[in-house]
Amino acid sequence: MKLFGVFAGIMGVIALAFIISLFFPRTYRIERSTVINRPVYESYAYMNNINNWADWSPWNNSIDSSMKSFYSPNTIGIGATHYFRGDLVGLGRFRISSGVLNEMIHYDLSINDGTMHSEATFYFRNVGGKTHLMWVDSGDVGMNPIYRYMLPSKVSGTEQAFEEGLMMIKRAAESKKMP
Repeated sequence: MKLFGVFAGIMGVIALAFIISLFFPRTYRIERSTVINRPVYESYAYMNNINNWADWSPWNNSIDSSMKSFYSPNTIGIGATHYFRGDLVGLGRFRISSGVLNEMIHYDLSINDGTMHSEATFYFRNVGGKTHLMWVDSGDVGMNPIYRYMLPSKVSGTEQAFEEGLMMIKRAAESKKMP
């Protein structure tokens, strides 16, 4: 009988944790932006070349010093892919999955052999001859209570990575010689 009480108590705690998780959000949206002192067509061309992503990506050798990079034969536009391998991040890739010339680039990111996946979009807008670049990530973590508890940490980490990434994009795009 005592064993049943322990089992019931454990199940009660699990049920309570699940019920509490229902009050946590399951969707998120992260938006960060910057202004690049370049015309939209130059900023878009810079971002649309996957080779340039190593210049600014917050997910590079600074996260995993053992990381090695490889690129697909197509390095510009839809299908351009940056593959990487490292002791910490495992196998991963960035792939440009869609785009609209001078307006938008959508990519997907896969880390740790596909166990972590994210998609995000860059939006480009002309503002007085300069580029307003907005980086947007959104998603739904579903009903999994563990993911719901972890969501605030994921959002906070992604916001920080976007801030750092946008600062590096601005610096790199403004200093790069454009063709």
